[in-house]
Amino acid sequence: MQTNGAQQTPTVAPTRQSTPTVVGAPAAIRACTAEVTSTEAVVSATRIAGSHWREHVQAQTDLVAGKNTEGDTKAIWKRTRLAGPADTARLGAAIAAQLGTQGSCAKLTGPAATACRQRIAALDAAATAGRAAAGDWARHLAMMAAHASGDFGPVHAQQVWIEAWRAAPKNLDAFARADAALSKAPACPPS
Repeated sequence: MQTNGAQQTPTVAPTRQSTPTVVGAPAAIRACTAEVTSTEAVVSATRIAGSHWREHVQAQTDLVAGKNTEGDTKAIWKRTRLAGPADTARLGAAIAAQLGTQGSCAKLTGPAATACRQRIAALDAAATAGRAAAGDWARHLAMMAAHASGDFGPVHAQQVWIEAWRAAPKNLDAFARADAALSKAPACPPS
C-alpha cells in the first residue's frame, strides 16, 4: 500500500473482540477475562509478524513464478525486513504481559466456564501456532542480520534462505488454520 509515495506496513485486526470489561464480576471471571485478553494480544502480535513473514515468503514464490520483478521482490523484502524488529518486540511484550494470567480460565466454574474454556483453548492453539510462524520469521531476520554483518557469504545466505522459504508454509499454514478455528470460538465471558 502506498501513501504519498511511502509504503506502509499493513496491520491485522483481531478476528473479534471477545473480552468486554467485566465490571463487578466475580474474581474468577475477571482473572479468566485477563487471561483471554492477554492471550488475544499474543495472537494479534503473531498475526502481524506472520503477515510480514508470509509476504516475505510470497515475494520469493511470486519471483520464481514470474509474477514479480526482481525490483518488486526486493522492495517487498526490504519493507517486511524493516518491519521485522517491531514484530519481534511486539510479540515479546505480549508474551511478557501474558505471564501470570495463564491457567485462570481452568479454575472458572459456573455458566461462563464452558465458553471461556473453549475460547482459551482456541486462543492457546492459535498462539502456539502463531509463535511457531513468528519464530521462523525471527530466525530469518537474525540470519539476514548475520549475513549483513559479514558472518557468512552470499552463497550460504542464499542456501539458508531457500531452505527457510521452502519450510515456511508448514508453520504459516498451521497458524492460518488455528486462527480460522479461533474465529469460530465462543466469546468469554459469553454475551
